[in-house]
Amino acid sequence: MAVPDDSRDVSDEELVARLVDGDRSAGDQLVRRHYKLVAKTVLEAGAEPQSVEDMVQDIFLRAFRKASRYRASLGRFTAWLATVARNDAINHLRRRHATPVSLDESLLEAALDPDAGSEVTMALMEAIGQLKEPARTIARMRILEGKSFAQIGRATQHPTETVKTIYYRNIEKLRKAIR
Repeated sequence: MAVPDDSRDVSDEELVARLVDGDRSAGDQLVRRHYKLVAKTVLEAGAEPQSVEDMVQDIFLRAFRKASRYRASLGRFTAWLATVARNDAINHLRRRHATPVSLDESLLEAALDPDAGSEVTMALMEAIGQLKEPARTIARMRILEGKSFAQIGRATQHPTETVKTIYYRNIEKLRKAIR
């Protein structure tokens, strides 16, 4: 005897409540139910077709982390999810197309400038040495070794966002050292 599929009998709001309570199967049901909506929203935001699947996965993960913020009294879950998807897709596209000169690139260029000589390099290395841990390791890995924030996070066992915060809090000290 086949087991009936009652997943459509459960409302999105009930699934979200179960998800917030830790029921991973509720998240699976929401993905199956709304994958096409999120993929369409991502494409409409301007994503390239080959990157849609990865973006959809990321969006569902972020939406599930934010699920406790969803309020059924303010609107349907699909409207909330589509808004999260659209905003995340636009932010992803902005980050991908942005080419700002980062502070660490300007530091590295100044340190390696042959006209500046080894004095700047020595000043930068000394300034890095004066930082407290873990800022010292993070700055060394980022500026001198050219590691990404994700690589530094894995190496230091800190979340990537924490690595970024520590790095950017200390960057001005390093910039002053090479001026």
